[in-house]
Amino acid sequence: MRPLQKGTIISIVRGVDPHEIVPIAEALLEEGIEWLEVSLSEEKQGLDNIKLLSETYGDRLQLGVGTVIHKEQADRAIAAGARYVITPGWERELVRYVKSLDMQIFPGVYTPGDIMQAVQEQLQVVKLFPASTLGADFVKQVQGPFPSLHIMGVGGIALSNINSFYEAGCSSFAIGSDLVPRGATRQQLSTIRERAKQYKNILHEKG
Repeated sequence: MRPLQKGTIISIVRGVDPHEIVPIAEALLEEGIEWLEVSLSEEKQGLDNIKLLSETYGDRLQLGVGTVIHKEQADRAIAAGARYVITPGWERELVRYVKSLDMQIFPGVYTPGDIMQAVQEQLQVVKLFPASTLGADFVKQVQGPFPSLHIMGVGGIALSNINSFYEAGCSSFAIGSDLVPRGATRQQLSTIRERAKQYKNILHEKG
């Protein structure tokens, strides 16, 4: 798996039927979005999607799992083909467990205390969630004590506010329904493609 680079967009896929997931992933790849996070908010469906995407795309897709809240979920997702783990909040033991498997984990953080604990665990990337609640100014402020930390903005990120979060210091973004609607189908491919182009163009111009 490649390192997470500045300006990366991760597409969050949630509630998508396995019969629809491959054309959606193909559209994202064709528009230059190679990172995809499959949420386990609907666990069986999510695991089925991870397995199918892993078998279909292999190394072409930077495939991860999100909404992981306990070790057993991480185990099942990794067995299905996930290459990194994203959590909604901070949980030290889960972080240590995933790291012990030699897997990348991008844990959710909400406070400077959460961030401090992540730094103590020698993590280089944290997921700020929900970013839109905290606001871009929060990101700017935490750059002071944590200047080298890679902050991924997640939660409420949209075309209307991604600029402000990027300028404040978010290095990457995981984007949900504003890019791939929950439960999306192939009938929405044209919209997904257009949104993907818009997001890529914004970050390309900033880069």
